[in-house]
Amino acid sequence: MFGLIGCSKSKHGEDEPDREFPARDLYDSWLFDGRVRAVEAHCDEWGIFSAEHGFVEPDDLLTWYNTKITDLEPDDRRDLAANVVDDLPETDQLLILMGRDYADPLQAALPDDVEVWDPLEGVQLFDQRGALRDLADRGDPDDA
Repeated sequence: MFGLIGCSKSKHGEDEPDREFPARDLYDSWLFDGRVRAVEAHCDEWGIFSAEHGFVEPDDLLTWYNTKITDLEPDDRRDLAANVVDDLPETDQLLILMGRDYADPLQAALPDDVEVWDPLEGVQLFDQRGALRDLADRGDPDDA
Protein backbone atom coordinates (compact mmCIF):
# COMPACT_ATOMS: atom_id res chain seq x y z
CA MET A 1 0.00 0.00 0.00
CA PHE A 2 1.19 3.49 -0.86
CA GLY A 3 0.28 6.47 1.33
CA LEU A 4 -0.57 9.99 0.25
CA ILE A 5 -1.09 12.87 2.65
CA GLY A 6 -2.24 16.42 2.12
CA CYS A 7 0.12 19.33 2.58
CA SER A 8 -0.34 21.91 5.31
CA LYS A 9 -1.08 25.63 5.32
CA SER A 10 1.55 26.19 8.04
CA LYS A 11 5.10 25.98 6.74
CA HIS A 12 8.63 26.81 7.79
CA GLY A 13 10.59 29.39 5.83
CA GLU A 14 8.19 32.30 5.36
CA ASP A 15 10.95 34.64 6.57
CA GLU A 16 13.52 32.82 4.40
CA PRO A 17 11.69 32.30 1.09
CA ASP A 18 14.81 30.96 -0.70
CA ARG A 19 15.66 28.38 1.96
CA GLU A 20 14.98 24.80 0.89
CA PHE A 21 13.52 22.18 3.20
CA PRO A 22 12.88 18.49 2.63
CA ALA A 23 9.13 18.38 2.04
CA ARG A 24 8.57 16.26 5.17
CA ASP A 25 10.15 19.09 7.21
CA LEU A 26 8.63 22.08 5.38
CA TYR A 27 5.11 21.64 6.74
CA ASP A 28 4.64 22.76 10.32
CA SER A 29 1.39 21.67 11.94
CA TRP A 30 0.08 19.08 14.35
CA LEU A 31 -2.18 17.83 11.56
CA PHE A 32 0.66 17.24 9.11
CA ASP A 33 2.84 15.64 11.80
CA GLY A 34 -0.03 13.32 12.75
CA ARG A 35 -0.55 12.36 9.14
CA VAL A 36 3.13 11.53 8.76
CA ARG A 37 3.14 9.31 11.86
CA ALA A 38 -0.02 7.54 10.70
CA VAL A 39 1.09 7.00 7.11
CA GLU A 40 4.52 5.74 8.22
CA ALA A 41 2.81 3.22 10.53
CA HIS A 42 0.99 1.68 7.55
CA CYS A 43 3.06 2.33 4.43
CA ASP A 44 6.66 1.74 3.42
CA GLU A 45 6.37 4.50 0.82
CA TRP A 46 4.37 7.70 0.85
CA GLY A 47 4.12 11.11 -0.71
CA ILE A 48 2.49 14.49 -0.31
CA PHE A 49 -0.28 16.08 -2.36
CA SER A 50 0.82 19.73 -2.54
CA ALA A 51 -1.49 22.46 -3.79
CA GLU A 52 1.56 24.17 -5.32
CA HIS A 53 3.65 21.25 -6.57
CA GLY A 54 1.29 18.32 -7.07
CA PHE A 55 2.91 15.03 -6.08
CA VAL A 56 5.93 15.49 -3.82
CA GLU A 57 8.27 12.90 -2.34
CA PRO A 58 9.05 13.40 1.38
CA ASP A 59 12.72 14.20 0.63
CA ASP A 60 12.09 16.57 -2.29
CA LEU A 61 13.49 20.02 -1.53
CA LEU A 62 10.91 22.81 -1.45
CA THR A 63 10.81 26.45 -0.48
CA TRP A 64 8.00 28.21 1.36
CA TYR A 65 4.87 28.87 -0.67
CA ASN A 66 1.38 30.12 0.07
CA THR A 67 -0.84 28.30 -2.43
CA LYS A 68 -3.91 26.64 -0.94
CA ILE A 69 -6.04 24.09 -2.77
CA THR A 70 -9.01 26.39 -2.22
CA ASP A 71 -7.15 29.08 -4.22
CA LEU A 72 -7.56 26.90 -7.30
CA GLU A 73 -10.63 26.79 -9.52
CA PRO A 74 -12.45 23.42 -9.51
CA ASP A 75 -11.12 22.54 -13.00
CA ASP A 76 -7.57 23.33 -11.85
CA ARG A 77 -8.07 21.11 -8.78
CA ARG A 78 -9.19 18.27 -11.02
CA ASP A 79 -6.19 18.78 -13.33
CA LEU A 80 -3.80 18.89 -10.37
CA ALA A 81 -5.31 15.71 -8.92
CA ALA A 82 -4.99 13.97 -12.31
CA ASN A 83 -1.31 14.98 -12.44
CA VAL A 84 -0.81 13.62 -8.91
CA VAL A 85 -2.38 10.31 -9.95
CA ASP A 86 -0.09 10.18 -13.00
CA ASP A 87 2.95 10.70 -10.75
CA LEU A 88 1.99 8.12 -8.10
CA PRO A 89 3.96 4.89 -8.04
CA GLU A 90 1.91 2.01 -9.38
CA THR A 91 -0.25 0.64 -6.58
CA ASP A 92 -3.53 -1.16 -6.13
CA GLN A 93 -4.07 0.16 -2.57
CA LEU A 94 -3.81 3.78 -1.49
CA LEU A 95 -4.06 5.20 2.02
CA ILE A 96 -5.09 8.86 1.88
CA LEU A 97 -4.93 11.29 4.78
CA MET A 98 -6.10 14.69 3.57
CA GLY A 99 -8.95 17.14 3.56
CA ARG A 100 -11.93 16.73 1.25
CA ASP A 101 -10.71 19.55 -1.04
CA TYR A 102 -7.80 17.25 -1.92
CA ALA A 103 -9.42 13.83 -1.50
CA ASP A 104 -12.50 14.33 -3.66
CA PRO A 105 -10.74 15.33 -6.90
CA LEU A 106 -8.01 12.77 -6.21
CA GLN A 107 -10.48 9.92 -5.81
CA ALA A 108 -12.31 11.01 -8.96
CA ALA A 109 -9.02 10.85 -10.89
CA LEU A 110 -7.92 7.44 -9.61
CA PRO A 111 -8.41 4.34 -11.75
CA ASP A 112 -11.31 2.14 -10.64
CA ASP A 113 -8.96 -0.71 -9.73
CA VAL A 114 -7.20 1.28 -6.98
CA GLU A 115 -8.64 0.51 -3.55
CA VAL A 116 -8.69 3.65 -1.41
CA TRP A 117 -8.46 3.56 2.37
CA ASP A 118 -9.65 6.95 3.68
CA PRO A 119 -9.89 6.57 7.48
CA LEU A 120 -10.42 10.30 8.08
CA GLU A 121 -13.48 10.60 5.85
CA GLY A 122 -16.22 12.18 7.94
CA VAL A 123 -13.89 12.95 10.88
CA GLN A 124 -14.07 16.62 11.87
CA LEU A 125 -10.78 18.57 11.83
CA PHE A 126 -10.21 18.80 15.58
CA ASP A 127 -11.20 15.16 16.07
CA GLN A 128 -8.48 14.15 13.63
CA ARG A 129 -5.72 14.53 16.24
CA GLY A 130 -7.05 11.56 18.19
CA ALA A 131 -7.99 9.64 15.05
CA LEU A 132 -4.47 10.05 13.65
CA ARG A 133 -2.90 9.05 16.96
CA ASP A 134 -5.07 5.91 17.05
CA LEU A 135 -4.25 5.17 13.42
CA ALA A 136 -0.52 5.55 14.06
CA ASP A 137 -0.75 3.18 17.04
CA ARG A 138 -2.31 0.50 14.81
CA GLY A 139 0.16 -1.17 12.50
CA ASP A 140 -2.17 -2.94 10.09
CA PRO A 141 -5.05 -1.46 8.09
CA ASP A 142 -6.97 -4.72 8.62
CA ASP A 143 -7.21 -3.70 12.29
CA ALA A 144 -8.96 -0.44 11.34
